[in-house]
Amino acid sequence: MTVQQKAETNPCVINLTVKAEADEIKGEAKKVLNEFVREAQVPGFRKGKVPVDVIRKNFAAELKRETEGACFRAFYPKAVEESGLKVIALEGVTEMKLDEATGMEFNAVVEIRPEYKLPKYKGLSIKKGDVKVEDAAVDSQVESMRKMFAKYEDGKEGDAVADGDFVQFDYKGTMDGQPLSEIVPDQKAVCEATGFWTQVEEGRFLPEILEALKGMKAGEEKKDVKVKFPKDAAPEALKGKKAVYELKVTMIRKCALPDDAGLVESMKSESMDKIRADIRERLEKQAADNELENRRNQAIEHLLKKADFGVPPSLVQRQAEAYLGRLAQQMQYAGVTSEYIEQNREKILKDATEQAEKQVRLSYLLLDIADAEKIEVEEKDENKKDQARAEKTLDFILSEAKK
Repeated sequence: MTVQQKAETNPCVINLTVKAEADEIKGEAKKVLNEFVREAQVPGFRKGKVPVDVIRKNFAAELKRETEGACFRAFYPKAVEESGLKVIALEGVTEMKLDEATGMEFNAVVEIRPEYKLPKYKGLSIKKGDVKVEDAAVDSQVESMRKMFAKYEDGKEGDAVADGDFVQFDYKGTMDGQPLSEIVPDQKAVCEATGFWTQVEEGRFLPEILEALKGMKAGEEKKDVKVKFPKDAAPEALKGKKAVYELKVTMIRKCALPDDAGLVESMKSESMDKIRADIRERLEKQAADNELENRRNQAIEHLLKKADFGVPPSLVQRQAEAYLGRLAQQMQYAGVTSEYIEQNREKILKDATEQAEKQVRLSYLLLDIADAEKIEVEEKDENKKDQARAEKTLDFILSEAKK
């Protein structure tokens, strides 16, 4: 048997050409023929008593196919061993040729483990971030808590719309004098509505309309509220275009925030000091987690920058599919339209592939460092074990960074 190697464009993809002489394959061919003699059923002959020449004539195609399979199973492992390659996957077999008189030849496309030199991973310059929590951050969280327990009461005569209030209003949009309902009839939410309720808070509705509502009183109208639609997240016919809206406020529900005593009661806490202390503790933990994540990202960036090598395509594809699955969920939650996804399909796929390639490369780096440093974890599940080892390795790298 002879084995020849040829590298493809990706250094992790190798084409193995395997050849075996006639006398080398005759044993496998004989086994297959004997199996057919034992099991074949041919009219006029008892099972196991069919002559060999009848078997060869009646089952020529099946014999050839089974013999090819048997020879591949016998010689492929030997070819891999002889090649010395660290094969992780067989991608395909092409150009299988078999003739019992002359021998066999086939090409096996395999993926191999990448060969590279580990970059420096001890003594890295990793910047530490500030984890101090300012009083202003605590104050902001306290105000957010107040909003969570806010009560809404019907506005009194003369009350004006303010931030946080709920407001009921009628609106109708036009573009160059033409109703939006005629331009984008399937997008009713941006065209017109009667008795529409929204909260005056960022992200709740078109920003120009939310701003225009502030200061208005029940019964008041505005005729020329100008709105410019974004170029990326708007219906096709409205992208980057300007529209004019008419507004009429019909009802206001004012936001009444609880005072300190009311907030303590609502949260079933001991005191405002306890509420603030709990908030500070939570923010400090978040700050510490974010700071650790930032240092981990610095270490990752260094490793990837210093070790640029090819990785097996099948692993990249698998990682890209997982990435796209997560991205699809995030886009769905964020309300991204299928139209936007279709228009940006090439970029999305390109980004997914690039991210997947980095993730696979990083996985090799971290697990190889773990092997070099004999870093182990207690975990039976192999997938979880690799992830745990990678995370532990990152922590090790940070512990070895410059002080």
